[in-house]
Amino acid sequence: MVDTLIPIIFLISIALVIILFLMWNHKTRVAVLNTVQKSIAAGNELTPDMLVKLGGSFAPRIRDLRRGIVILFFGIAGFVASFFMDVENAVIVFRSLSLFPIMVGAGFLLVWKLNRYDE
Repeated sequence: MVDTLIPIIFLISIALVIILFLMWNHKTRVAVLNTVQKSIAAGNELTPDMLVKLGGSFAPRIRDLRRGIVILFFGIAGFVASFFMDVENAVIVFRSLSLFPIMVGAGFLLVWKLNRYDE
């Protein structure tokens, strides 16, 4: 029972983090759109520079680097956690599942390194 509970809790916690991130991101976008809508209703002029500042807080280069590092270390954490398990099936599952975020994080870091951003 305990052996199956660990991977289930692991997957539920990952899903919960993703859901909370998406909800926070949606809330932020709605707040920005409400600000723009109120500004238009008040008759203020919206310049393209102001819309760029409202739209994103980080440059794409910094975003790719951050995402790459965070996702890569999630994968590494899962891989390291597999060494502390006794059940062989759980070890195989954890190591297999950990390879996906490791590869996605490495992909983000590769994009960060290879892209030439206009900053």
